[in-house]
Amino acid sequence: MPVAPRQVLALFVCAAVLWAIVNQLNHYASPWALTVSVAGLFVTLPALRLPLRTGLACVLLTGLWLDAASPLPFGRHALLLGLAFCFVHRIRDRLPRTETIVAVVVALFVNLALFVVLAFLDLGSLPDPAAGGLRLLADLLLTQLLTVLVGPWFLALQTASLRLVGAPPAQIVSRYA
Repeated sequence: MPVAPRQVLALFVCAAVLWAIVNQLNHYASPWALTVSVAGLFVTLPALRLPLRTGLACVLLTGLWLDAASPLPFGRHALLLGLAFCFVHRIRDRLPRTETIVAVVVALFVNLALFVVLAFLDLGSLPDPAAGGLRLLADLLLTQLLTVLVGPWFLALQTASLRLVGAPPAQIVSRYA
């Protein structure tokens, strides 16, 4: 099997595992009306370390997976994750992309951008948008905290799964080394 489909499948399985964990966390946090989303982590490693086609296929597949279980219009996550992927992939040459801390910071910024866009798109559908602001702020803080805590583990899981299937990302020449 060629390398690209193995990379897409390995990263998709990792994303499905993280998605299941986050859904369980959201289930247990539902009595307090809190939700978390770590969509920035789904974009980070494919955008920083994979070629354009392979990474975009992985991110779009993950976005469609998120859309399948979401009450939002179908394709919204896939579109937003794809746009975030394209932006990060475009600026990745300016970043030391093999560093875990850089990947976590990129995930934080992508997560913030996706959260703000989704909040603006869905804020009007709330019965009282003014009261929803504090809830969104609490969700954002919890989401960013979870991204910082889970990010290094998830990036290591993705890297190990790529090595396990025999399809690690191509080595890059770094000007930061």
